Amino acid sequence: MDVAKRRGPRGGGRVAAGDRVMKGRAMRTGIIGAALVTVAAVAATAAAGLLPGSALAAGLATTPAAGFAAATAAAPMAVTPAQAALIGLGYYFALSPWWFGMNFLTFYRPLLAGLCVGIILGDPSKGALIGAAINLFYLGFISAGGATPSDPALAGWLGTTIAIAGGLSYGEALALAVPLGFLGTIVYYTRMTVDSAFVHLADRYADRGNLRGLTIANVVLPQAFLLVIAFVPVFLAVLNGVPFIVDVIRAMPVWVISGLAVAGGVLPAIGIAMNMRFIFRWPYIPYFFIGYFMIIASDRTLPIVIVGAFGLAIAGLHVVFTTTPAPLDEPATVAEPERVEAPTAAAIAVAGPGRISRLDLHRSWLLWTFFSHANYNFERLQATGFAHGMAPVIRRLYTAPDDIAAAMRRHLVFYNTEPNFGGAINGAVIAMEEQRAAGADIDDDAINSVKTGLMGPIAGIGDTITQGTITPLFLALGISIAGVPTVVNGQAPDLATASGNPLGPIVFLVLETVTILAIAYVFWMQGYARGRGLIVDILRGGRLGQVVSGASVLGNIVLGALGATFVSLWLAPTVTVSNAYLNLQRDLFDKVLPGMLPLALIMGTWWLLRRRVSPITLLVVYLVVALVGSYPLFGAEPTYVTDKCGSAVFQPYGPCPSPSPAASAAP
Repeated sequence: MDVAKRRGPRGGGRVAAGDRVMKGRAMRTGIIGAALVTVAAVAATAAAGLLPGSALAAGLATTPAAGFAAATAAAPMAVTPAQAALIGLGYYFALSPWWFGMNFLTFYRPLLAGLCVGIILGDPSKGALIGAAINLFYLGFISAGGATPSDPALAGWLGTTIAIAGGLSYGEALALAVPLGFLGTIVYYTRMTVDSAFVHLADRYADRGNLRGLTIANVVLPQAFLLVIAFVPVFLAVLNGVPFIVDVIRAMPVWVISGLAVAGGVLPAIGIAMNMRFIFRWPYIPYFFIGYFMIIASDRTLPIVIVGAFGLAIAGLHVVFTTTPAPLDEPATVAEPERVEAPTAAAIAVAGPGRISRLDLHRSWLLWTFFSHANYNFERLQATGFAHGMAPVIRRLYTAPDDIAAAMRRHLVFYNTEPNFGGAINGAVIAMEEQRAAGADIDDDAINSVKTGLMGPIAGIGDTITQGTITPLFLALGISIAGVPTVVNGQAPDLATASGNPLGPIVFLVLETVTILAIAYVFWMQGYARGRGLIVDILRGGRLGQVVSGASVLGNIVLGALGATFVSLWLAPTVTVSNAYLNLQRDLFDKVLPGMLPLALIMGTWWLLRRRVSPITLLVVYLVVALVGSYPLFGAEPTYVTDKCGSAVFQPYGPCPSPSPAASAAP
């Protein structure tokens, strides 16, 4: 999951310096997150008109429902202690390793979190819908090198809970959930800091040659600590926070609701642009615009699943017509890499003295797959996970206490790579350990040089494919099946009446789990069978390039379709000329190029991210601009969300209708 560019057996002073940087970053992120949560909690009060006796409620009584869908949120519901406990445990589960070590790629994502919360609260359809909506902002989320810009899990688990239980509208749910993600980084950085202590406990177990102690240092104690810091805050927030938010909601003016609705259409541009940083490059750029304008040409009604199928066919054609495979009889131009010879499959089927069995390999793979990040920490990152995964191998190969202790210390050095493709390194190291135990001249430096020399390149390849390509594509498919409500003919998405399709998160879970597990198993076993020459072959071979090329084509087409479907920006200013109502958006920009403003927003966001502008900064700026731009500068304050069209800079959900009597009646 994470990329490490650092070197050295224990990270040395650079790790310590990195630790201080991470702590400082954690404090800054936490402060920003807390501030954003405060603002969002106040901003979420935009449901003022939902309560009986309010001015908005009186206005709703005489107004057709079609114009104010965002303001028709449901009444708040009570969350029981049992439900709060399950949601708190769900958040811990999202951070834990118990789903084949793939929680980060599955239950950490708001799409699945929303479904789980919906099941707990008795409305899985709405949970899937809200989770999919929140996940749009995190579509391009990638954590690399031990740093994370946000916590999508807290946004999904707690944000969906508050949205359902508090009866929030679409814009309010998104505007509240995203700051929660930044607040969640406090949990992440606290865990990363405290877990460093368990590394030193593992060192003490290694000095005594206690292999069972690795389970305590890598799994039991770190997960017990994680359970406390993840479960307790979420349990208390769910149990007591929803009534507080609903109480605060009573005071906000209607134009804030409008501003949050505008932000709900703008913020997904950040998530899409974050993902574009990895695949939006030449020669794949045109495919992004193909996907975008396919959706625009269909008036945003073409399902993304259809676009994905089309993109898959185009990706295949691109690979066929842009790559020229070398002739089969062409002599090799690269010297054959040195390989670590390993026993044949028949030789490892039955264990003998000093010989690794297939059961040992499977046990080692399962330990690494589940617990590579169980004690992830700033000091040595995956070190205890690597040593824990090697425990069955060490137990099989060595019997003398000193040899066991030396092997444990050998694998408790600094290590970090993408764990699924990186399994090839583990496999190669197992083969080297086996030959060393059999008497081969392989010392500690040789083994560590393989680990430190290959973990960086494999991490770059692995993160690009898993976090940057596979996961966003499957998320896009799941989100489209879940049925995130989109604007149709200017009508707002209404979470009070809309329902999603729980099949979307389930499809994502199955596809993600099966695909990543298959990759992890194949690379692990091939790494053992072929040694470190496998990694060299991967780095120099053409097949991987073809896969990345095809995935980039498909990814750009799908990202373009997502941008056209979920990013919206509408200008409200309208002028009256001889009883004709001319709207800046409808009658000018859309006549020149439909979808121009959302596309400009996405491209501008991508450009700013390339200039190293922080996504947090963009979030704050976009939220403030949406709120300020929704203030009625040019007319009377609205009495419901889409009232007085033309009185502000931005209009939620669509262009001002024609004619626009509300705008003309405004003073």
